[in-house]
Amino acid sequence: MPVSILPSLDPVFAKWEGRGPTGVGSKGHYSSMPAQEGGGPKGKQRWRERFGDNIQQVRQRRGRDRPPRIAALSSDLVQINTIAQFKMAPTVSPEQFLTCRPLMGTVCHCMPNSQKDLVSSSTSTEGMRNILDVRHELRGSGGLSRQFSTLVYTWRLRCQHRFPDLSMATLTSQRVVDAIHAELLAEEVRVDQAQLEKRAKKILRVMASSVSNTLTKLTTWTLHHILNGLLGAIYVHRGQMAMVKTASQRGVPLLFLPLHKSHLDYILITFILANYEIKNPNIAAGDNLDIPFFSWLMRGLGGYFIRRKLDRDGGKDMLYRSVLHSYMEQLLCYGEFLEFFLEGGRSRTGRPLLPKGGLLSVIVDCLKNGIVEDVYVVPVSISYEKLLDGNYNNEQMGVQKKRESFLGAVKAIWLALRCYFGNVRVDFAQPFSLKECMESCSRASSPREGVSGEGSAPASPLSTSPRSLFPSASTMSLYGTDVAIEDERQLINNIGSHVVHTCTRSLAVMSTHLVAFMFLTSNRQGGSVSELSGRLTWLRGEILLRGRDLGFAGSTPSKDILLYASKLLGEHLVSEKKDEKNEEDKLIPCVDMPYVFEMSYYANQVISVFLLESILVSAVLYLGDVDLACLDNPAPSEPVLMTREDIRQAATHICKLLSHEFIYVPPCKTLEEALSDTLDSLITSEILKSHETQVVSSYENVYDRKWASRLSDSLSWAEEGEHVYTDEEFVVNIEREDCRERIRFLHSVLAPILESYLVTAHHCQKVENSQMPEEDFLKSLHNEAKTRVQDGVASYSESAGLSTLKTSVKAFKSLQVLSVFSAGNVSVISMSDNEEAADILAEYMHILQALR
Repeated sequence: MPVSILPSLDPVFAKWEGRGPTGVGSKGHYSSMPAQEGGGPKGKQRWRERFGDNIQQVRQRRGRDRPPRIAALSSDLVQINTIAQFKMAPTVSPEQFLTCRPLMGTVCHCMPNSQKDLVSSSTSTEGMRNILDVRHELRGSGGLSRQFSTLVYTWRLRCQHRFPDLSMATLTSQRVVDAIHAELLAEEVRVDQAQLEKRAKKILRVMASSVSNTLTKLTTWTLHHILNGLLGAIYVHRGQMAMVKTASQRGVPLLFLPLHKSHLDYILITFILANYEIKNPNIAAGDNLDIPFFSWLMRGLGGYFIRRKLDRDGGKDMLYRSVLHSYMEQLLCYGEFLEFFLEGGRSRTGRPLLPKGGLLSVIVDCLKNGIVEDVYVVPVSISYEKLLDGNYNNEQMGVQKKRESFLGAVKAIWLALRCYFGNVRVDFAQPFSLKECMESCSRASSPREGVSGEGSAPASPLSTSPRSLFPSASTMSLYGTDVAIEDERQLINNIGSHVVHTCTRSLAVMSTHLVAFMFLTSNRQGGSVSELSGRLTWLRGEILLRGRDLGFAGSTPSKDILLYASKLLGEHLVSEKKDEKNEEDKLIPCVDMPYVFEMSYYANQVISVFLLESILVSAVLYLGDVDLACLDNPAPSEPVLMTREDIRQAATHICKLLSHEFIYVPPCKTLEEALSDTLDSLITSEILKSHETQVVSSYENVYDRKWASRLSDSLSWAEEGEHVYTDEEFVVNIEREDCRERIRFLHSVLAPILESYLVTAHHCQKVENSQMPEEDFLKSLHNEAKTRVQDGVASYSESAGLSTLKTSVKAFKSLQVLSVFSAGNVSVISMSDNEEAADILAEYMHILQALR
């Protein structure tokens, strides 16, 4: 029985009807004006006296043709929930007008306190902001303010931050004093203490920054004008910036750790923070940028310069190290913000580089020694639609990099001012507590041990034992340059891997990235605009399905994105040709050296989206003995059976080979878990088809398990103490066209990199019984890779890139296939003395040859 919550409404209606004038059909008499103004009976008599009896009453009608009033429903028929919904929920909610974008860079689950901190219910729905568009920030201002919007907006920014002079505190620190005394005792030729103190002052003078609020405001105003001509927009997420803004007001030092793509990175982050009235971070820059005018500009914005090589004359420069360490320590003590690039230099391939822990070890050391209570770490990802630095084609072809100079910088800026570089997307990940991260990494297992580090055993299993944090810190802890405790070294590696993995997951896929990736994976021969647009639509959906964000509006038609990105990439990368047969434009990518390296640079920034799937598909193709050349027209053959464990083991081998290229999982998660989850998705998409379930035993060897399975079928008992379980077997589903298409696509994601490693594996055999200078070995390897492309032997011309070949040599070193030793000042490379080196090389050559 419905519950009535409404009183009788009849008295209310009667009261409303009694108000105001009554019309025709109402119970009262019509009166258009009060009696004293001529209304009522007296008023009518006056009208008759004036105009006679010819006056007829005007027939009144409704102002609108309103339908008759619907009888009110009985209150007994009205439900409580219906009334509540009518009174509280509007017909159209504000959320329906918002474009929901995934909030990238949220803190990992291994840091629960940081994960809940700084986040509100509206963080993910606050939308994007174009930093270059200041009109929205001046809404409600006068016409003069709108006319000079950039000047007024910049003038209103509050940049009155205090930046203390740390020279005296740095030079008188105990660390610098101890380093001076140590050099006085260690010098063979006696050096005066005053000379060492003078040298320490010179080191700090060249190194230290001198931040100026006035220069920051002036630079902000200038960049608004310059970047408006170079770029279409600089997008940031309002919710991300709100978290950074809140963290900057807590009195805790902030550490910004961006991926390094361009020289613009140095200024771009400071420019964005200035627009949010956040004080400048002190940015570590290489001394190669210490050039006239630009070095003064960077110092005024917060840059401090460090040598790319800390040591000199083949020995450790302890005085330089101590000054650098003490300077960064004092910055943290005074609550200043820091920024440096974990990757070291700029990536030449577009893929994120493995972290280098030198400067990060200083921050960890300060935290462990109690110099600061905590530091908030902010991973930053920057995505460019078109790189302002040009391209790295010459370096990938083996041409030596030119050193930065004033004239070179001016020329580069002049050329850049004549071009358009599209949009930029900057993602500031959720800040997290470094203290909590250290505690988490010290407890967590080390899933990448034996998979990523140099010198790891080639066949060592993934470690699952927790690593304890060593209680004491080193007195000189520039990681990688001083003797550090292994646990501390592993801790810094884990923190760096966590940050780089977060940055990689936060990268927005821009239009040029998506189009270049599509061309190099699925459409290397090009295609019509309609065909490519359909493929692009599918690819967009796949990326969004995996929780990654796009750097453009989701409602933009794929055809518009395709044409816009192709034009932005340039005619040297994507050419347009009229197809007379179909009367439709055809787009053809350039896949020849050296331009393919630039195309590959943009495409490589999408690899992380499909990384583990591509690795598992490569493992499946290897185990299933699938001929890629005949995949279009597969001949009927007996399917090869494989279990989950077989696939995981083969995928782990491939992961170990590519361990210097990618960070597969954060340190808090094991690679085995990630591979298992991704394998389930391949089974769901029916790339792998279940064959049957049979009983197998827990032998380590695959062939032993198969023999045990056959015996267990014929025998009613198993060996005593042997655990028996069921393991489902699968086959590669090459019968369906859609599965074959997906297999081809996922294989092509990593195929160029795997071909580079195959060339290196073949080249390793040339030093099997000989030795060669490492520099000559790399030149010979690079020439061989380029010759294969020129002769048409290589399947992918981007496999001849020098950067990938160098990384592949590092990988074979870590697998103990190659060894390097010093002979004087020359590094000599040869086959490793390890007895299993030849077997390991042969095994990987077999895998790579099968995936070619």
